Amino acid sequence: MRIARRNGVLPWRRLDFTTDPERSALRTTQAEGLRRALEEAGGAFVKLGQLLSTRSDLLPVEWVEALSKLQRDVEPAPWGEVRTMLEDAFDGPLERVFTVFHETPVAAASIGQVHRAILPGGRAVAVKVLRPGIVAEVHRDVDIALRFMRFVDRTSPKARMMGSRAVAEQYADDLLRQLDFRLEARNLLALRAMQERSARASELHLPELVEALSTQDILVTEYLEGDTITAINSRRDPVPAELEPAMRTVLHAFIRQIVFDGVYHSDLHPGNIMLLPDGRPALVDFGSVGRLDLRLRETTQELLIAYLQSDTELIGDGLLSLGALRDPDDEPAFRRDISTFIAYELGPGARVDVATVDALVAVLTRYGLLVPAEFVAAFRGFAILDGALRSTVPSFDLLAESRALASEQIRDQMAPKAMMSNLTTELLAMLPGMRRLPRRVDRIGSALENGELSINIRVLADRRDRRMLSGLVRQVLLSLAGLVTGVSALVFLTASPPEVAGAIEPATAGIVLGGVSLVSLAGVAIDILLGRRR
Repeated sequence: MRIARRNGVLPWRRLDFTTDPERSALRTTQAEGLRRALEEAGGAFVKLGQLLSTRSDLLPVEWVEALSKLQRDVEPAPWGEVRTMLEDAFDGPLERVFTVFHETPVAAASIGQVHRAILPGGRAVAVKVLRPGIVAEVHRDVDIALRFMRFVDRTSPKARMMGSRAVAEQYADDLLRQLDFRLEARNLLALRAMQERSARASELHLPELVEALSTQDILVTEYLEGDTITAINSRRDPVPAELEPAMRTVLHAFIRQIVFDGVYHSDLHPGNIMLLPDGRPALVDFGSVGRLDLRLRETTQELLIAYLQSDTELIGDGLLSLGALRDPDDEPAFRRDISTFIAYELGPGARVDVATVDALVAVLTRYGLLVPAEFVAAFRGFAILDGALRSTVPSFDLLAESRALASEQIRDQMAPKAMMSNLTTELLAMLPGMRRLPRRVDRIGSALENGELSINIRVLADRRDRRMLSGLVRQVLLSLAGLVTGVSALVFLTASPPEVAGAIEPATAGIVLGGVSLVSLAGVAIDILLGRRR
């Protein structure tokens, strides 16, 4: 809290997350304060800030730019502690496992660091080591961050509207998963398996895993000679001619991973993309790999084909299959707004930027469309890759390239070999149902023959039906109340005055009941008029 206050992050309610151009300077100052606070706090806070820097769909551009400056290279852990951890993991001295092990890491980040080593056969490998003591530190920092975000969520309506708490919890889970290198090993194996099955397997290189030497705290893979895109961009040398086609290949692979494979690298920032000496691109760091189930992949394919055909009706169908609208009656207006968004934001000559994301989020939130978290994560991965492409090849037309590459991917899927593989998969999926079909037909026939066939119907499943029924019940009850109190009012008004002193006058009771009757009947009339307007 002292760090946050010292850097101007508190009080939270003063922070500006709007897109008002006149308040841009204020947002820039506040965002720089948050960046300094996260760097001073260190540990998992830096990593969480780096992850939040990819959420251009939630944060204004000033916040994204400031968080993007968070340091990615940190001071490496002391070699003595690293060596002790390695020898404990390998149950012996390093010399027994590696002929050469470079003490100085080639890269050091907040969670792990990478050393170059040589195996006895002469093979160069990259040894990724979890920083000693980082597990307890990350759990501590994540706990602090989540408690802070719960406090912010309770006190800031703007934070609640942005879903800041849910975003923080999602990133906390992602960060804790990165502490287990066995998950990263499985991610790498899954991506390599999908890459080998693709029509252009040799265009993109994924390092080979040395599974026998990999543990929960250590990941050993093939060492890749080459430069990261970050290193290339930082040099003043002319950009290599191979860079643009290499980035096009990465985009090609990412679209295939999202749409057809269902396993995709979700953290393709410039530091995780390499250019090899032969001009091919390679991917590294597989701690953050997303997955889409079959239903989401099919929906993504429908959206892609609809976009290629400029069919906004099909795009609306695809989005509605992801989640339900807050009010089903809003569907025509939702489809009109989606058509307008596609025409203006994703039409010919358009470019994807923060404004594009803001426009889409505005449409979805206006109608209360709840999109699955997996789909949001895939969109986040696309935004990260878009940032890498912009920083590397500014002239790169992402939409035009995506349309061309998507068409190419669909042609690959229509190839005879791919069609046969897809047909075999579909037949295998249908086989259990086909085997059960004769028994089910026999049961239905027996039930018909014996007069035992019954059908279960879910009554009032539609929200509009429930609203109509509740309105009718309300009108009937109000009408009954109005009639009963009205008749009672007439009885009291025509009654004789009481003979007992101090008793309530019948006329007074009649007037009160008459008023209640008039209010009830007026309520019925107003409810009927509003119902007709709806």
